[in-house]
Amino acid sequence: MTKNLLLFLSFLSLFFFSACKKDNIKNLNSISYGTSFGFCSGYCSNTLLISDSKLTFSKTKNGQTPDTRTCTKTISENEIAAIKTELNMSKITSLPEVIGCPDCADGGAEWVAVNADGKQYKVTYDYGKTPKELEAVVAKLKALKDSFNGCN
Repeated sequence: MTKNLLLFLSFLSLFFFSACKKDNIKNLNSISYGTSFGFCSGYCSNTLLISDSKLTFSKTKNGQTPDTRTCTKTISENEIAAIKTELNMSKITSLPEVIGCPDCADGGAEWVAVNADGKQYKVTYDYGKTPKELEAVVAKLKALKDSFNGCN
């Protein structure tokens, strides 16, 4: 009887601890998202950085004299919270740093980087082939990036 009770209590505690949200981000320092194409002319590298309630969008030309343009906006705490909700750190950290062959044969590359809870993670993948673990957060980041279309 004692053995069964002990087994039941062990199972119950395991159930409760596994239900804890260990993947929530407590201290988000920054999130960045970007795209790049190695063999193109014009502004071929784009980066969106979210840090300190500020959005910073940068675009850079390829070549010997890279011309970088930068635009900034503010972002609300609610928007940051919505992005944090889509980030599952255990899924992100389980991904390899490089997926596929980013920018091979000028197919382009995309990446997502997160600096949170004292750790940094970056995943780079083939342009247009977002890993399912990142699809929701990348959709939000792309919408924010697209809001800078008028950035000259």
